[in-house]
Amino acid sequence: MAVVAGIDEAGYGPRLGPLVVSSVAFAVPAAAADACLWQRLADVVTRSPRDRQRVAVNDSKRLFSQATGPRHIERTALAFAAAAGHRPATFRALLACLAELSEEPDAYPWYAGVDFALPIAASREQADADAASLQAAQGARFLGVHCLPVLVGEYNRLCASHGTKSATLFLKTSHLLQRLWEAWGEEGLFVHVDKHGGRDHYAHLLYETFFGCRVRVLREGRDESLYVVSNGLREMTVGFYKKGDARHLPIALASVYCKYVRELFLRGFNAYWQEQAPGVRPTAGYAVDANRFLAETEAARRRLGTDEGLLIRAR
Repeated sequence: MAVVAGIDEAGYGPRLGPLVVSSVAFAVPAAAADACLWQRLADVVTRSPRDRQRVAVNDSKRLFSQATGPRHIERTALAFAAAAGHRPATFRALLACLAELSEEPDAYPWYAGVDFALPIAASREQADADAASLQAAQGARFLGVHCLPVLVGEYNRLCASHGTKSATLFLKTSHLLQRLWEAWGEEGLFVHVDKHGGRDHYAHLLYETFFGCRVRVLREGRDESLYVVSNGLREMTVGFYKKGDARHLPIALASVYCKYVRELFLRGFNAYWQEQAPGVRPTAGYAVDANRFLAETEAARRRLGTDEGLLIRAR
């Protein structure tokens, strides 16, 4: 057996709402470690959300739109979660079984006490049927997902202490790499990661993450950077890929979980502000729209004495 994993993020660019970094993992026959999982799971998985008979796995940007909302990403996220034995019935239950938070959401007024039933847009019956198909598939076995939501307060502290937002992103990525290494480093582990911006060189970051281990550079370039980390019986091949969510199914699936978890947080966030500032339009937290939202909620924030360091990203 070998384990093939993927890591991606959602919410790196916005001014509002959490950054989410996630990993997923699959067990495959050792001889199929470098095979395309879209092909190995072709009977049950598709790239296109238009194929309603199979589960859509693709870059979350291709599955989510304002027109369709979270329906497609929710179906995919809940189906794979159920295939791994998790059927969360609420937002908080999903966080409890799939996520690791460094902060208590209840410390944020817009998340305090927030919970709601799942699914919000997809069909539970469809997700359960999809899960049964995934469990019966012969090409690969889904092992699970681990999500790291980084709320704005933590994000700002990490950016201040580590200097850049890219360092903050890699800090969370390295945590997921370490978890995968500890869990499956002796199985034959292959990890695919979406490239972080224009960075092509990751060897020194891997040395710091896996202190005392050997880090061998296979190649470094614009399209992909590949390394082997080893120590005793443990070995991990890790690749960082440009547009990795189009090349490797595990990266695409990780992106789906990141987007889904971020959207669930934003659901609570927007509900709070619509209550505090009636008439305010929901926001996805990006650039110009974030500025619009902040202008529309300015009076309410002053009235509430809102801690801006918990609301707005410093960078």
